[in-house]
Amino acid sequence: MSLKKISFLVFSLLLSLLTISAAEQSITYKLYGFVRNEWYFNSRQNVEALDGTFNIFPKPKDEYLLNGEFIDKNNVSNSEMLAISTRLGIDFTSAAIFGAKSSAKIECDFAGVKDYYYLIRLRQAYMKLNWAKTELLVGQTWHPMYTNLQPITPALSVGNPFQPFNRSPQIRLNQKLNDNFTFITAASYQMQYLTQGPNYSTNPSGASASYMKNGLLPSLHIGLDYKSNNIVAGVGVDGKSLKINNLRFNSGSAVAYAGYTNKKFQIRAKSILGQNMSEYIMIGGYGLSVDATTTKADYTNFNTSTSWLSVAYGTKIQVGIYGGIVQNLGTNKDLLPDAITDNLTAYGYGFYKDSQQIIDQLYRVSPHICYSLSNFRLGFEYELTSANYGTLFTNGRGINPYTVSNHRVLATISYVF
Repeated sequence: MSLKKISFLVFSLLLSLLTISAAEQSITYKLYGFVRNEWYFNSRQNVEALDGTFNIFPKPKDEYLLNGEFIDKNNVSNSEMLAISTRLGIDFTSAAIFGAKSSAKIECDFAGVKDYYYLIRLRQAYMKLNWAKTELLVGQTWHPMYTNLQPITPALSVGNPFQPFNRSPQIRLNQKLNDNFTFITAASYQMQYLTQGPNYSTNPSGASASYMKNGLLPSLHIGLDYKSNNIVAGVGVDGKSLKINNLRFNSGSAVAYAGYTNKKFQIRAKSILGQNMSEYIMIGGYGLSVDATTTKADYTNFNTSTSWLSVAYGTKIQVGIYGGIVQNLGTNKDLLPDAITDNLTAYGYGFYKDSQQIIDQLYRVSPHICYSLSNFRLGFEYELTSANYGTLFTNGRGINPYTVSNHRVLATISYVF
């Protein structure tokens, strides 16, 4: 029996069991989701996921000499049409637990693993307890760095790599301080979205959950959120302690965000000063250095500054524009050159070990127009993403930069239920 048939039978059996369980225990549930098809065109090869439906940034030049002319392997256009982002979820509610309203969620899509798009992929799976001023969530869901505020865009990447993108297993507590302010704290581990590093045995990028598992400690987030009728704003700090090749390595980030809504008009913005944020699919990471005290090998963070702005107007017909910029600020300590090749070692998005190229600056501008009618959604977006690549220097910056750009056209059509 094929994997496709097995996946279908398992999912059908799950729905049958849920129906029986709901009848016996007075649990109510509601199906939701959408059927989404999208077509895209790229003028250049890109770092991407899900066969290009999740676009990140353009690849650097990779040239070879042919008939006396340098040819860039990555200067090649492509296009595709896929429906793998189609989504299905189930929301559950039941009797009170410990005096709190109880609920749960299971959500999946069909992005699968690598080329096996017909396999079901877990997106969210959590339970939640809500008291008058306290909310406790346990399970896998969006990381607080994502949920605090998102840009308005039809793209599946939702503004990434300028906007953090991460779903993680976590314990999260939201405590209302008054009608406007909420204190947020969360402890999360890594599963699908991973820190990159030297563990190449499991992944070409070295991405692995083992760095956090071996470090024992979860990632910690603390935030303060403000909401009123028209305004949302907040600040937060995020930190993690990893163990890589038996070396303890700490990283931290800070975020500030604000949004304003007035009838059909919306404006949102977010800024992040971050270290080693590859598990959010963001630019930057860390590199091999030397501890000044012990003179032993050590790791040092790449520091990045990231900001985005999103403006939109309309409901049935919506027009908007999104813009983002990332700046590599370099490393805390000088990187250690290899004794034989003199190459520098770094891990994270935007760095290429063989060519020693690194993104020093990245920006994007993407206008869009969307049409919504009942359960029907139609979206069009043009996206210009430009990356300044340079040769990695010991201070973590790119020198002698040059620019490559990708022009992307996206069309989406969805049936929402």
